[in-house]
Amino acid sequence: MHLKRRTVLSGLIGLSIPLIASSCTRDSSSPTTSQVSPSAAPATSAGQTIHIGYQKATELDLLRTRGELDKKLSELGATAEWALFPSGPPMLEAMNAGKIDFGGVGESPPIFSQAAGGQFYYVSVTPLSAASQDIVVSKNSAIQTPADLKGKKVALQKGSSAHYLLLKALEEASVSADQVEVVSLSPADARAAFEQGNVDAWSIWDPFLAVAQQSSNIRGLNVGRERRNYFLASQQFAKSQSTMLKTVLEAAKENGNWIAQNIQEVAQRFSKDIKVDQVVLQEVYKRRSWQVLPVDAQIQEAQQAVADTFYKSKVIPKSVQVNEVFLPSEDYSKIFPS
Repeated sequence: MHLKRRTVLSGLIGLSIPLIASSCTRDSSSPTTSQVSPSAAPATSAGQTIHIGYQKATELDLLRTRGELDKKLSELGATAEWALFPSGPPMLEAMNAGKIDFGGVGESPPIFSQAAGGQFYYVSVTPLSAASQDIVVSKNSAIQTPADLKGKKVALQKGSSAHYLLLKALEEASVSADQVEVVSLSPADARAAFEQGNVDAWSIWDPFLAVAQQSSNIRGLNVGRERRNYFLASQQFAKSQSTMLKTVLEAAKENGNWIAQNIQEVAQRFSKDIKVDQVVLQEVYKRRSWQVLPVDAQIQEAQQAVADTFYKSKVIPKSVQVNEVFLPSEDYSKIFPS
């Protein structure tokens, strides 16, 4: 059945970040880097459907609801099919299974997917400011610095940017990661454990961080660091449909520029969807970038640092070289909007 501009709810809800590392195996039908060449691609996008994975209240969710990408694709004789995912890991599992062609995730899920044999390319990056994440403690806690976390319980989602934040904060404080008890919980469950006093600290990102900051009973350790969101494309799609991929990235870039000028409207639109007060969400959107930027050597270096930290801490089972899944420069120049 040919689906046009239909939003599909992913059946993968409930999968967690740890699961992706063990279950996202290489599909024999999925092409490897060596199996796909630029010359194998038909240049036209006519009659094609691009399958896009998105999460609620994100750039891609807005791109979907505004309809600008659908208009651009229509001019090529192509259509978009949108699939909703609860988080990045199941989205990447779907990409590896050939179910979606394009999606947006944070910096950690791609590393887990690559370690499990995922077939994708990084095609753009959006930097997020240090203010968009932190480790928080109770206002009256004796914990003042990351060094004070030694022997304490810290709630976080394992394998997330919050996990990386904790690992780097401990490393810089000369505290071994095994001297802190990580309590792996979803953001909602971590918040409950933190508020009930079952953990000593909580490493978390926006908008959960912004919501927590509304309480007068918490205090941040101010250890946030710049992180990144990425747009990813399946290797097969990136190689065989460069015209369509360029169209998607052009629309995403224009969408990001529009968001930056219409923060209040965007916050109002998504407030009910994710049950976050509009004023809080507006602040969340103000303190982050919406730029869609090219990936370069500096970005690769930053992402490699995340991968190396996870491997060193035995969060992923093997070392990965992220440059292997950054789109080759000769292909990248064809698809990224100038």
